[in-house]
Amino acid sequence: MEPSGRGIGEPVIPAQRIAPGPGQVLITGDVVRDRVLDTADLDARAHIRQEVRYVTRRRRELHSVQGIPLHEVLTEMPPQLDGRHKMGQLNVIVLALSEDGFQVVLSLAEIDPEFGACAALLATRYNGRALTRPTLVMPGDGRASRYVRGLCRLRLLNIAPAEPVMSTR
Repeated sequence: MEPSGRGIGEPVIPAQRIAPGPGQVLITGDVVRDRVLDTADLDARAHIRQEVRYVTRRRRELHSVQGIPLHEVLTEMPPQLDGRHKMGQLNVIVLALSEDGFQVVLSLAEIDPEFGACAALLATRYNGRALTRPTLVMPGDGRASRYVRGLCRLRLLNIAPAEPVMSTR
């Protein structure tokens, strides 16, 4: 047994974090430190306005959104990268979780302007109305399936292999 009380080789189970308060988004996971963002602060920085079109099961919709690029927010708290892997940011995923449990996974590379350049946006206003929590908007998607309304948590996870991959040559 290790001094922590767990057996050797047993996975470390992270301590439970308190849920973010109303109007807050928690950024956690493989980051240097967790951070809580207030929707009002994000709204004060919301400099992108655009029209988004998408199809739902029932109809086509057009909405006006205002927000801040997700990539811009995530550059303020970069993920922990494994130096053993070339281009470590290509091994990071972003799990976006809503207050009702809906979740979507994106790669950090797909939202990075140097790679996928997806225009993922944390919208703080929808059709002029201020939101209590941001909505993750994916303007390039033809369907709204990856839109996360009531966003309460962004979790960055480094999925790089723990061990080097063996060459078969």
